Amino acid sequence: MGYAVQVVSSIDEVDPAAWGELVDGQPWTSRRWHRFGEAVLDDELAAYLLLWDGGKLVGRATFWLRRKEPLPITSRAARALTERLLWRRPLFLCQSPLASASGLTLPNEGRSKALAILIQAAQEQARHKGASFVAAPYLGRDETAWAGWPESFAAVRVPDPGMQLRIRWSDFDEYVAGLPKSVRKDYRRHRNRAADEGICTTCRQITTDRPIALVDEALALIRNVERAHNSAPNPRARAVLENAARVESTWLEARQGERLVGCGLLLGEGSARALGLLGLDYGVRYVYFQLLYAAIRSAIEEGVEVLRGGGGAYDIKGRLGFELEGNNHVMVAGNGPLFQTMGRWLARAEAQPLVGERD
Repeated sequence: MGYAVQVVSSIDEVDPAAWGELVDGQPWTSRRWHRFGEAVLDDELAAYLLLWDGGKLVGRATFWLRRKEPLPITSRAARALTERLLWRRPLFLCQSPLASASGLTLPNEGRSKALAILIQAAQEQARHKGASFVAAPYLGRDETAWAGWPESFAAVRVPDPGMQLRIRWSDFDEYVAGLPKSVRKDYRRHRNRAADEGICTTCRQITTDRPIALVDEALALIRNVERAHNSAPNPRARAVLENAARVESTWLEARQGERLVGCGLLLGEGSARALGLLGLDYGVRYVYFQLLYAAIRSAIEEGVEVLRGGGGAYDIKGRLGFELEGNNHVMVAGNGPLFQTMGRWLARAEAQPLVGERD
């Protein structure tokens, strides 16, 4: 295996046939999806680390230099300190752009060597770009145990994992019929109470001819949700809304009369969709439930296999059939002694370290 690493800064610099053969239609990996990511993250440098074995592309690590990452840090003081730090010394993150998905693709044969070579190249890029941390998020527990991770990397379990619904119904009525009796009762109650409140929910495909209207109104509702959950504002929310037509996307709206009282965006490709950018008017009841039901209905009608619902509201989503995802693990290393120390402190304060030796 004569591995060689090539570094490029745009998906358009990668041979389309070689990339397509490597990612093999997996969600969040297409050239179209990465063009979308590059459009939204236009001021954050991308680094595509391509692993070649002779003339064949056998692996890749897609990294983004992120200065505006909404980190899961609950302490306001720690969050403010981290945000100031990252503006000067950004993160170097290995992930699919704008998706809770890893940016790693490795060969089955020679995986350990391939991983070690790609991560070494990533650390060199991080030093060159002045990054504070190199991190590979959205990994499964087994992936953190792979041989090939350098000793400087720590495995961390991130709180608030995402949830996903595996679609196995032909239509929404079949889905509702399969819910437990108490959940069906709740569904009918929510539907009837929303009707009493005059709430009307709609879904429509986003296209270049029909983009998302009233972006400012939607952003105000999205910020409501972020404040309610003490979350850092998503710095890319506007850009995602304005560029949603670049990929497969569905816009969810809840209105009370002419007033927008709720919104959400389904994004994805192929067999997967993710629900994000939820916005709510907390003065109007039952909107959240109607948006969640609408997202499930839309996913079923679009014929996808998996609907990702994000973290939070675990009891509600669990009753509706969502299950925890197992990709809430990160491999992280500080770039230099100061950031290695800071990384260990943040890990103790905000996450649960994994225990056990690697394979």
